[in-house]
Amino acid sequence: MAHKSTPATRVTVGDRFPELRLTAITGETIPIPETAGHVTHLQFRRFAGCPICNLHLYSITARMNEISAAGIREVVVFHSTATELRKYQNDMPFPVIGDPDKTLYRRFGVEPSAKAVLNPRAWRACPPTC
Repeated sequence: MAHKSTPATRVTVGDRFPELRLTAITGETIPIPETAGHVTHLQFRRFAGCPICNLHLYSITARMNEISAAGIREVVVFHSTATELRKYQNDMPFPVIGDPDKTLYRRFGVEPSAKAVLNPRAWRACPPTC
């Protein structure tokens, strides 16, 4: 399971962010929000090995010094198992969370829609190999 809290109602604008304790693919417990005063950038990604996601994550990795210096902590959630994620994201310099049942996705309202898939901006972000 991706987290150690009970599912709650969907988060909406203006809600106080819930306190979570997530488990990274490394086994490390990740408190959300960050307890050391950093801002947490919680990203929800597709599946392990997604070429678009990996391209974006490597661009973030290249700028981790800047991101960290700004007091931001990256945490990335995928709807894949930890075992599958370790094949692709094990070397990332930030916590990666596996959520194969999409429990966190539903909790935070991150769900697919036909409108999102058909959006031309989404297709422009796709490299030629998609």
